[in-house]
Amino acid sequence: MNVPPPHVRGAVRLSPAEPILTAGTEHVYLHPGQMFAAAHRSAITTVLGSCVSVCLYDARSGVGGANHYVHPHAAGVSPGEPLRVGESAIQALIDSVMSLGARRDRLVAKVYGGAHVLKAMTGERWHLGAANVEVARTVLRAAHIPVQAMDVGGVRGRKLQFAIRDGSAWVKEI
Repeated sequence: MNVPPPHVRGAVRLSPAEPILTAGTEHVYLHPGQMFAAAHRSAITTVLGSCVSVCLYDARSGVGGANHYVHPHAAGVSPGEPLRVGESAIQALIDSVMSLGARRDRLVAKVYGGAHVLKAMTGERWHLGAANVEVARTVLRAAHIPVQAMDVGGVRGRKLQFAIRDGSAWVKEI
């Protein structure tokens, strides 16, 4: 039996030949500290190491979005960069999808990233990726938004594609 590693729960993994990007879809690339939400056919791509991306989707309204945050807490981050910080980035994403017609009671989340890439390079014990993942879990739990899929941890980065049209995700370790 093929059992996924302990850091993978409910993740959708497709082969590299099966990305979710399709014709007629707006394609958006998220850099660290960015967010995108829409109520139209869109696909979001980002690359994550210790950063985390929270993807939200309301199936009934077809509204969804994702963020890409770098830091778990605001300490040491410029006050003018709230989307680089987990708690404020997730709250901004929730507010954005709700302003586009999503309902909080129908939102589901998918969480990706949070690798321990510093350990792979330097043997560091402190785990920025784990701290970023914990912020996602805490904020989503407090907002009563269930996590439908999660692919986090490990020592390798991930490429993520998230389709707003149906809430599907494609994840590949890099």
